[in-house]
Amino acid sequence: MEYNEESYNHVKNIYKRLKKDMPKNNIRQAYFPKEALILENICGTANGCIIEDKEKVAILMPGPPMEMNTMLERKVAPFLKKKSNKVVVGEKIIVTGLGESTAEAMIMDLIKNQSNPTIAPFAGKGRVVFRITAKAENKEKARELIKPLREELLKRFGKNAYPIDETSIEKYVCEKLIEKNLTISTAESCTGGMIASKLVDYPGISKVFKEGFITYSNESKINRLGVKKETLEKYGAVSEETAEEMAKGAALASGSDIGLSVTGIAGPEGGTKEKPVGLVYIALYYNGKTYVRETNYPGGRNVIRERSTNYAFDLIKRKILS
Repeated sequence: MEYNEESYNHVKNIYKRLKKDMPKNNIRQAYFPKEALILENICGTANGCIIEDKEKVAILMPGPPMEMNTMLERKVAPFLKKKSNKVVVGEKIIVTGLGESTAEAMIMDLIKNQSNPTIAPFAGKGRVVFRITAKAENKEKARELIKPLREELLKRFGKNAYPIDETSIEKYVCEKLIEKNLTISTAESCTGGMIASKLVDYPGISKVFKEGFITYSNESKINRLGVKKETLEKYGAVSEETAEEMAKGAALASGSDIGLSVTGIAGPEGGTKEKPVGLVYIALYYNGKTYVRETNYPGGRNVIRERSTNYAFDLIKRKILS
């Protein structure tokens, strides 16, 4: 390993701007393999590097996603383009309502026989993303290679899937709600406003998002949404019946076309044998009808809340926007 003065000064200057003393162990970030090409990290202290040996190339980048992605875009991608006369294009398909193993099994024959393009699955919270990647002389030809495989995946997964580039399911739902001029209000218990927050992340959503209720207590469910006291006493706050009344109440109280509700047990406490931690009911009221999805997610409190939020958007997509 060789000491690199520029990388040392890079780290030292960052701490100087922060008006902090540089920890001694940070000097390790100034050492690199001999003859490595140093990659400047404009987002953090640890520079990356490229090591070439005959026909092999090793690329080392920092771990934090923002630092790595920035370095990949600014330094690594241009380097790789010079090494190849072909371009690489990727497209994504999001699959919701299915576990990673189930979704993967549905296209295992395609995965086993893949060459160009390739399929790579990775699981998120409440969704599975399949990335289709093709290599060709130009972007147009790469997309031509991707198209039949993309259509085959959409055909097999049906309503469980939708195509994206970098679009999230939240953005997809918001765009469609605005396009169809469908107003929506939310009533959240265990998610505590996460659904409303994702809605207002999208610019222009004020055209259709009327109101967000956070009804954590039974009293608020009764007073704000009109949930019947008898329903809560008989079935409990975490139940299909309560979720239905919450969704309908949100729509009627705000005059919205759509009412969306979530009630559940996010944990870590509060679960019972009959209603364990992770039990969540998501309800959608639209055109006089109510649709309810019961789910039971493993995981910690925040994971359960995030998955519930993702499945709530999926329910809108399936029942109204598909």
